[in-house]
Amino acid sequence: MNKAIWHFDLSPNIGIIDTSVRYFVGATLIGVTLIATPTPVGWLVILPLIAIPIFISAISGWDPIYALFQKRPTSRFSLFNKKPSV
Repeated sequence: MNKAIWHFDLSPNIGIIDTSVRYFVGATLIGVTLIATPTPVGWLVILPLIAIPIFISAISGWDPIYALFQKRPTSRFSLFNKKPSV
């Protein structure tokens, strides 16, 4: 019987650009919450809850969704590093 093996490698799986985008998006979500209203009401309460996992993945350099799909950061010039087919 074949069994699916779930293996999560805990090495960093997000690149520098993705990390900086996550910092920016997390800071923006928290900033909107603080600027929009002094007392969070309604849907604005959800924004910091969305920002927390984004910040955690940016700080740790590891994203569980990327690990699930086995995505790795690629080098910027990966198209030029491929060997020609013979």
